[in-house]
Amino acid sequence: MRLFYAIMVPQEIQEQLAPIQKHLRGNWRPVKPDQMHITLAFMPQYPEGKSKPLLELGDRISKTRDGFEIRLKGTGYFPNEGSPRVWFVKTEAPELQEISEALTSQIDYPFEDKGFKAHITLARKKGPAPRVPPQVFDLTWKASSFALVQSNLKLSGPTYKILKTFKFRDFGQ
Repeated sequence: MRLFYAIMVPQEIQEQLAPIQKHLRGNWRPVKPDQMHITLAFMPQYPEGKSKPLLELGDRISKTRDGFEIRLKGTGYFPNEGSPRVWFVKTEAPELQEISEALTSQIDYPFEDKGFKAHITLARKKGPAPRVPPQVFDLTWKASSFALVQSNLKLSGPTYKILKTFKFRDFGQ
């Protein structure tokens, strides 16, 4: 099964990001606002029914950290501007890298290691499509938790199921 740890984007930020997806043309597939997140670690083929160590790891790491501010400034493309496949929002918070490293260094199972680049995916390109001009904004929120999420791929796109939310120390357990 596909699992990932992520910080889910709060609804008030989703509501501010969703309108910029209206700039998409052609074969871009927008991410549904309620599925927007920042991936911290991704395990593309984790064994079914063996998530207990991942749940315990999430508990341990969340108890060592306080919530922190995440800043969103504007948009960009992966893998590059010339032939983009993903349109995303840049995120800024050093804690994201720290938590990702804490998780991936303690996961006793192969995870996808493409190098950590904190971002929120807004859309994926499924064929020819024009790029959207850079969108600039200044949004912030205080992250209160992260989650272990199960991803199921379907023809209409992935669906996510939150298996457990891990609140940071200052937001209680």
